[in-house]
Formats: sequence, C-alpha cells, structure tokens
Amino acid sequence: MLRELTSTTMILHWTKMLTVFILFENVKGWNSSSDTVTVPDIINLQALDMWRLEMEWMMNQNEEERNQTYEIQVGRTTNMDIVDSMNVSKRSLEAVHTLVWTSQLPLNCVDHSVRIRFISEASPPSSWSSWKTIYGEMNLAHNQIRLFPDEQVLREGSTVMFCCIFPTETHITSLFFGKTLYEVINISPRVKAIRVENINATNSFGVIFYHDRNSEAAHNFVTFPPEKPFDFRCETEDMRLVYCSWKIQRAPNLTGDRRRKYTLLISDSKAVGCDVENTDHPSCGFDVIQQQITYNTTLLVTNSLGQASETYIFNITDRVFPVPEHLEVTAGVFDSLVILQLDGCFKGLLLICQIELEPGGIKQDLDKNGSDSMQYYAFKLQHLKPSTQYSIRGRCAVQGNDWGRWTTQRLFITEPLVTIDLWRQIRDHPNRTVTLLWKTVSSDSELYIEAYNVCVSYRNTERNVCMTITQTQVELTRDLNMSDITVRAVIQSGLSEPAHITIPSAYIMPREKRIMGNEKGFQLTWTRDSTTTCDYIVEWCMLGVALPCNLQWRKVPANQSSLNLNTEPTQRPTLYSSPNITWSSVNLKWSFNEKDPSHTGFITRYVIMVQDDSEAASNLSYFIQSVDDPCSKSWMVSGLEEDRSYTFQLAACTSAGCGPETTAVFRTRKNFYLLMVKVLVPLVVLVGCCVCLWSYRNLIRGFPEEAFGFLHVKALDLDEDLYEASEKIHTLMIEDCKWCDVEILDVRPITTEKPWLTGAEDQSCSFITPEVTPPSCHLTTDLTNFTYVSCVQQDLPSEELQTEATKQESEISGFSSDYVTSVGT
Repeated sequence: MLRELTSTTMILHWTKMLTVFILFENVKGWNSSSDTVTVPDIINLQALDMWRLEMEWMMNQNEEERNQTYEIQVGRTTNMDIVDSMNVSKRSLEAVHTLVWTSQLPLNCVDHSVRIRFISEASPPSSWSSWKTIYGEMNLAHNQIRLFPDEQVLREGSTVMFCCIFPTETHITSLFFGKTLYEVINISPRVKAIRVENINATNSFGVIFYHDRNSEAAHNFVTFPPEKPFDFRCETEDMRLVYCSWKIQRAPNLTGDRRRKYTLLISDSKAVGCDVENTDHPSCGFDVIQQQITYNTTLLVTNSLGQASETYIFNITDRVFPVPEHLEVTAGVFDSLVILQLDGCFKGLLLICQIELEPGGIKQDLDKNGSDSMQYYAFKLQHLKPSTQYSIRGRCAVQGNDWGRWTTQRLFITEPLVTIDLWRQIRDHPNRTVTLLWKTVSSDSELYIEAYNVCVSYRNTERNVCMTITQTQVELTRDLNMSDITVRAVIQSGLSEPAHITIPSAYIMPREKRIMGNEKGFQLTWTRDSTTTCDYIVEWCMLGVALPCNLQWRKVPANQSSLNLNTEPTQRPTLYSSPNITWSSVNLKWSFNEKDPSHTGFITRYVIMVQDDSEAASNLSYFIQSVDDPCSKSWMVSGLEEDRSYTFQLAACTSAGCGPETTAVFRTRKNFYLLMVKVLVPLVVLVGCCVCLWSYRNLIRGFPEEAFGFLHVKALDLDEDLYEASEKIHTLMIEDCKWCDVEILDVRPITTEKPWLTGAEDQSCSFITPEVTPPSCHLTTDLTNFTYVSCVQQDLPSEELQTEATKQESEISGFSSDYVTSVGT
C-alpha cells in the first residue's frame, strides 16, 4: 500500500517537472524567435515636394515569406502625434523597399517623422525602428509670419490644409481662404492651420490665403489634371507641312508657366513641342517626312497634376486637302476671268478645282495633274450682267478625297455697259461738213466718261485719223473718200464697245416734215421703202429753237413705217434728303439728267408744289413755284412758318406737261430769337419797375398789407399775358396798324354790275383791286387776298339773307366772291 502511494507520488512529480520543462522551452523559444526577427532599417527619408514624403528601408533577407508586410506610422511635431498608420506588403526579392506618402498639411509647416516594423503571421511583430524625421520651417530662426502652401498648383476637389507659422510674440486669431473665414486648428504653439475641403478650380489669377492681420498672403492656383483629347486628326494642304488638330473637353483655366503643355510624338522622328494659344481651335504642325506614307502620331498633354494622350495613325495621301493660295478676278462687261493659284508638292496626284459664283450658285470644275510647282486654274464666267456685283470663291481636292476648304469670298463688279447711239448730219451748204452726234447710255448711272475716241477711215487707202473729243458731237470737213467713222467712250477701265457709222459718197437730203402734237405725243407715219435693208432714222427738233437745235433721233426697224413719240417725262427727279433748312425757308436740291436720251420730249422746267401739313392749315394751304431753268438743280422756298411740317412735290416738265412727282417732307426750325424776345421783355419790364419803385420803398413801409391787396399779380403766361403786356407798352410793334375783318358772302347782284376775278390767260376777264373803307377804321384799305373764280355765268338763289357783313359789302362796289378774305390797313 505504501509502495503504491510512493509510485503515484513519483509519477506526479515527474509529470510536474515535465510540464515545467515544456513551459520553459516554449518561453525560451518565444524569446529566441523574437530576438531573431530583424527590425527594418530606414535608410533614406526625403521630401519630394511640399506634399510628398519618400522613405526607403531594407527588408529582412532571412525571412522565407515571399510577401512581407510592414506597418508604418507617421508622426508630427516633437510629440510624435500619429497622423497616419498603414500596412504595406512588399515582395521579398526586392532588397530595398520604397514608399511615397502624401500629406494634407504642407511638410514645411511642422516636423514629420516615420517609423516601421515587420509583421509576420508565424511570429510576433518585430520591434519598431527608430523615428526618422524631416524638419519643417518652424524651427528656423526668423521673425516673420510664413504661410504655406504658397505659389502652388492644387488639385480641384481635393482637401488641403493651409498653415501659418508665426513668431512666439505674435497672436493669430483667424485665417481666411479667399473671402471665407475657416475654423483654426492648433498644430503646435507656433503653427496654426485651416482645413479646406473640395476646393474649386480658380481662374488664371488664383486664390489667396491670409490671416487676420492682412499683412501677408499666400497666392495659389487650383486646377484639374488634363483630360484625354478627342477628335484628334492630322491633314496637309500642300504636302509640305502637316497640321494636327483636336478638341478639348474642358478648357484649361491657367495660363503662363502653369498652363498645359502639348507635345506631338511622331514615329521615326523627334518630338515636336506645340505652342497652343487658341484653346478653342488648338492645332500643331510638323514637316512632312520625305518618302514616308504612313504616320503614327501621339498627342501628349501634361500639366503639374498629370498627363493624358491620344494616338492617330494615317496615310498622308488620304489626308491631302489642297487650298488655293490666291484667287484673282478680271471683270468684263458680260464675261469675267477667274484664276485660282495653287502651290504645293502634288506630283503624282490628280487634282480637281471648283469655283462658285453668287448670285446664281453656278459652279465650274477643272481637272489637272498635280506638280511640285505653282499651278494655275483658269475659269471663264459668261452671261453676266453689266454693272452688277458678284461674289466668287474656290476650292480644290485630290481625286477620291473630300474637298478642301473654300477660299475667302471675293467680291467683284462687272464693267459697265456703255452703248453709243451714233448719228450724223451731212450738209453741203455753206460748206461740205459732217456733224457727228451721239448719245451715251450706261448701265452705271454714276459712270464718269473721260472723253471720246473718234476714228475716221478713208476709202481706197489705209489712212486712219483718230482724235480725242470731250463733247458729244464733232464737226468734220466732208471728204469724198471718207468711209467709216468709229466712236468709243474712254472710261476708267479702258475703251467701250465701238459704235460705227458709214458716210455715203453720194448723199440725198431727207425730206423735212412738220407736225403738231398733243399732250399724248406725236404720231409719225411714212411710206415704206422697199430698198431699205437696215433701219430708218427719225430726227426732230423742238419748234422755235434757234439753229443749231438740240437734235434728237431714233432708230426704227426696217419693217416698221410708223412711230409714236411721247412728250411727257417718265422719270422722277431725286430730291436730296438733307436740305438747308431755316425757320422760314427750305433750300431744296435735287438731281435729274435733263439730257437723258430716254426723254422723248425736251425738259423745259421744274415745278415745286408746297403743302402746309399743320392742323391749322386748310386743304387749300399750298402754293406752286416754277424753276424755268432745266439745268438748275436747287431752289430756295421762302416765306414759310416756323416749326411747321411741309410736304414738297417736285416734277420735271416738258411743254406738253409734267411727269411723275417726287415727294419729301421737311420741317422748319424754331425761331429762337422771337422766343428770347418773349422771355426777355417781361424780365426787362419787371426790372425797370423794381428800379423805379426802389426809391419809394421808405414811403410804403408801415402800411397795412390790406392796402396793397390790389397788387396781387399772378405769373405771366407766355402765350396770353405776355402778349397783352407787350401790346400795352408797344414793345413788339414796328408801326401802328389797325386790322378789320370783312366777311363777303354770296349775294345776287345785277348781272350787268357783277365783275369776276379770273386768270390772266382769259382776256375777257381781269383782276380787280377794290378799295374798301370800313366805317370803324376811317382809313383807306386795300383788298390783300385775291381769289380766282370762274368767268362762266352762275345761277344764284333768288333770296339771300342779308347780314351786317352783306351791308358792308354794299359799300364795295360791284364785288362778289365765294371766299372770306382779310383786309389790312
């Protein structure tokens, strides 16, 4: 029993000993395992810029894991406040590991420190490495406030911290970003900061960060990384230079050194930098590489926040779009010549060029093989109108490709059509002469004809005599050998088309016939001559005009034996819209070609009718003036009322009547002199009264106010009171004049005693100027207004009402009228 107990005791003892041994070995293994894990060694720590911190460390070569994990901590200030902690996995084959850490707070603001340790799944983590520190500018000896970041480009949408480093004796209470006040964060005793989230892109002037003292400020810019360009393509116009263009999704917001940079990378060639000024239509070019057909181009876009690129591969023969360098037009009357000038290296290519004429939309095409020298494409435009403005443009293409762009539109005006209607008068007495006369008709009314070139040729000889004439007629000595005469007009663009006339060797004087016309014109008829092959010429002069008269003529076709000549004008004069206007007159000016051959009659005068448009005027308030000189183009219409609207009608007339009228409305000016008189007269009167009463001022002192109740004077009215005052003091009167009104009504006088007012054309009637002596005036008066009435006997009613006016009418011997007139003394 004792032996069994002893055995049991021994078993328990050894069991305890084994357990203690095992525990000791495990603890020993743990300690030895922890001591064998190598602590990572930070071999380098540097600031890449204001925000990025790069660290390098050596890995543990004894570890067998392929992927190794490290824990890294970042601390700030001397207190090593942990601001970031991260686990990083690295491959064991790399001897040195690298990590770049980005800070929201600029590294310049405070000290930043880093430490690291190794983490393994099979064993406890290693010990921490020593802190490695990058020092900020807070420890530098200076007495100025420093703001960070400054002059930096920040990323749009990011969160950024802005700090302020200040001396110990300085107190910073508030910080601003832009115009916004932010909550202040205490980083250290000498560093304060603010946190700005989701910052917006700025313009090219950037944004400022400043403190409450407002003496220092940091200037920064906010932008975004470049986006991938789209619609990137390349083409050439002359096979010498390739232009590449693209579109931008979002226009950049920064300029100068901070703007985007564009670079073209061409296969088998060097990179080409692009100076892009216009971001709406960006482009970049490079020289064509000889003997290279296929191009692989890449556009690289970069800024301080990143880069983007796009690639375009093309065959250069498919991207040729020629554009003419120059377009030249030589204008004629009915035809014009257009030349397109094309320059480039187009050898081996088939080119086609096209022009477009407006108005009309007419297009013409012309093909030609390309060459390496200057090429010209000539187009002839036909069936144009004289003196007409056209526009022309051109474009070219390589056969099979799209058209190149149009040239700039070129405007041109065709030459005026100058037609010379030539005629002659042949006389044998008193001398043998030939008088050439011609009319010129032009499609341009403003065309200036410098002179006329007259050339005479002679029969049976090569003799040809030319002369320059400035008139529209010339008298030549008649020669029996005189044959043909040619007349051309000399204009700015050269000579007009010639007019020809043949002088016969034997001449028979034509028969003269005098006819009388009416207001509708002249009707001419003659017997048809079967020998006539060309046409008839009808010539005429105005009867009563001294010779040589203003000869007129008209050509009539050979198959016609009658002619109707209208005598009234068919054209309107042109009134100028800005005449010289005063308060009582209007100086009219107009333009009209009284010698235009299209006038079938002779212009003898102009008629001007003036109508008063004011409400106070009656329907009969108009008068007519005649300008008897047809060469005169101006007339002064006087005697008008101030500040009134008048309608002027102008017409050209012949002896048969007047043509269509030109109407214009003008308003006379105000008479400011009379207005000044109306204003100054009462002022002068008032000042005179004040001066006169000033010497009696002591006499009226002390009198009760009621005594001067009768002196209550109201303000003068410029229209009524002022006029009454001027009437009383006679300041506006030149001489005394009394006026009486005589009203003359219809009465039935004895037929034998009734005289009538008539026009001067009828000799049986005449003007009368009766003398009237109203009883109330006691002065002899003359009737100042006359009225034309008919000389035809009129039937009057048998009974008439007799008024005071008709009684006074009886004193006017034998006078009767249908109008009311005014009589002035």
